[in-house]
Amino acid sequence: WLDPSITDEARPFERDPKLNLYDPANPAQPPYDSAFLAAYRAAQVARNRRITDWARGELDAARRRGQPWFEHCFVVQGTMADPAWLDPAIEPSDRKPRWCYMGEPHMVNDAPAGLARFTTLRSWLSQYAYDLSNADGVRSARSVSVPVCIIENSADDGCLPHHGRELFEAVAHADRERHVISGATHYYFDQPDKLGEALDAACGWLARKGFSSD
Repeated sequence: WLDPSITDEARPFERDPKLNLYDPANPAQPPYDSAFLAAYRAAQVARNRRITDWARGELDAARRRGQPWFEHCFVVQGTMADPAWLDPAIEPSDRKPRWCYMGEPHMVNDAPAGLARFTTLRSWLSQYAYDLSNADGVRSARSVSVPVCIIENSADDGCLPHHGRELFEAVAHADRERHVISGATHYYFDQPDKLGEALDAACGWLARKGFSSD
């Protein structure tokens, strides 16, 4: 979701118009072609790596000056810029176009809240660094040996279809289940029936596995 149009972290409002999804002057508009998406994804990774290099450099400098405990908080601007929120042809699902789980994506991209918006040097490296993150669900799923139940929402405006599919496929044993709640959004806002369906799926699985206390 990182906004690659931000090429200088110190000047986050000066953005590359060719990579700014929300700039109406950008010649690339939905539906996006494969060349634009490839360039966009590469630019996202490049920005992530620039932040990572800076964070590692700050920690290395602190160690050299005898402050191994040093930590620093910082803000990451532009963290809701996935083309899939604007182009429903990217991983088609029942999600609402031009929307995400926090609202209108353009607004959320510059809002004072969001994933990785407020972070620290070590937190960035552990959670969000493309090459170093420990938050790799697919990699972790390969080592899970206990029963697994994955519940997906077909109109999820926070997770795309590949998330649940890749997690399910990564589980290396057969004691796994996958349930899709048709029409459900990420947080089930104003969807008590969908929330109930998800709870029934979860509780039913727990009971079948003998994990229920009832």
